[in-house]
Amino acid sequence: VFVAVIFSLMLAKNGPVNEVLSAIPGFAPLSWTTNPVLARIAIPLAILWTSVGYAMVYLLAALQSVDRELYEAAAVDGAGPWSRFFHVTLPGIRHVLTFLLLVGMIGMLQLFELPYVLFQGAGPGLAGLTIVMYLFQWGWEFGDIGYASAVGWVLALLILAMTLALVRITGAARED
Repeated sequence: VFVAVIFSLMLAKNGPVNEVLSAIPGFAPLSWTTNPVLARIAIPLAILWTSVGYAMVYLLAALQSVDRELYEAAAVDGAGPWSRFFHVTLPGIRHVLTFLLLVGMIGMLQLFELPYVLFQGAGPGLAGLTIVMYLFQWGWEFGDIGYASAVGWVLALLILAMTLALVRITGAARED
């Protein structure tokens, strides 16, 4: 909620983002919260702002845990920087990357409060409508708890299916 409030202030007609853009010749202030196209850009920007910090902490810890002797052995074998990256670094941080992808994917599917607070609803032209917001609308605004419950179960099954697919694609379940 805090991030949505901060971004609504930053993306306001007279907010800092429009002030910076107005300094560029030919740019007029943009309507971030009323234009459907700009609204679809504002949501990922806010999500990136909230998630990049903790992802970097996880990646830094993962990179520090990769055995330095593997890099030395690869260099002795004649591996270049790209080869060391693809054959030493990526396999060494694969589990952390899988975790970050999984948490990010589940976070995207469960997104509700950011667009709801940023646009005071589903946004212009339903640009901020998410699965959870759709569930909320049917359950609380339209009063159809049964349909909202069905949407919730479909969401849970979708998260399960996408999690299993991600674990299978990345090979995170196999032992190294």
